[in-house]
Amino acid sequence: MSDIYKDINSNYERLSETEREVINFILKFEDIEELKLRYIKDALYISNATVIRACKKLNYDTFSELKAAFIQSREEKQSMYPVESNFSHELDCIKKDTLTTLELVDEKDIDQICNCLINARRIFCVGTGSSSKVASEFNYKLKSINLWTNDFSDRLLIERIPQISTVQDVIVIFSLSGEAEEIDEIMIKAKSNRTKIITVTNMAAIKLKSISTHCLVTSNPSDQKKFCSRLMLYMMSTLIYEKLITKVPSFE
Repeated sequence: MSDIYKDINSNYERLSETEREVINFILKFEDIEELKLRYIKDALYISNATVIRACKKLNYDTFSELKAAFIQSREEKQSMYPVESNFSHELDCIKKDTLTTLELVDEKDIDQICNCLINARRIFCVGTGSSSKVASEFNYKLKSINLWTNDFSDRLLIERIPQISTVQDVIVIFSLSGEAEEIDEIMIKAKSNRTKIITVTNMAAIKLKSISTHCLVTSNPSDQKKFCSRLMLYMMSTLIYEKLITKVPSFE
């Protein structure tokens, strides 16, 4: 059986808006063994046929197969990192999210992102809300290896980026939710300048992913796991930085 999270990431754009709601509902459901078709139908006011279509687009013939894939993925991660005490439910969440996010990493993507950053005239690190801290730290790391970069967390400043960005510049966006429409609109304007856009966000951020030149995705966030999701953004930023310092001449 293939990995469910890779299947979702690879096929998410094929889903209709309603089918994405189905997958997002399943991703956030805590006790997957107890999940039944009628729960999804009643919660989202949709038909069983819609759920099955979503499953098939992810290459699972039935809802039972999709559910089994989620259970298998969870059990494999638990066997690798068993919880031996009640020390922390959050620790278990972090382990699961970390494994899921690492499974979504492609070294070729990170390599291409590093090349973009090294060759950029200017780098704009963008993040709002909780994601702003990740952007600020990444900005600091880039400065430490002598790349021209500034961080932008204030909306008024972010709105100015399309006015000054060019084909030689790169924007790096960290987005916990991937659902900030105002940021999407600003990035579309910047893209019209042929500015390259690198995004680190969750796998469900379909619009932000479509705007991006390069995108790294993390495990899907839930309301209960915003802290875990922010850690995944930090992890991705660290992977980029660690690869960068092997490529920047002064750090070879």
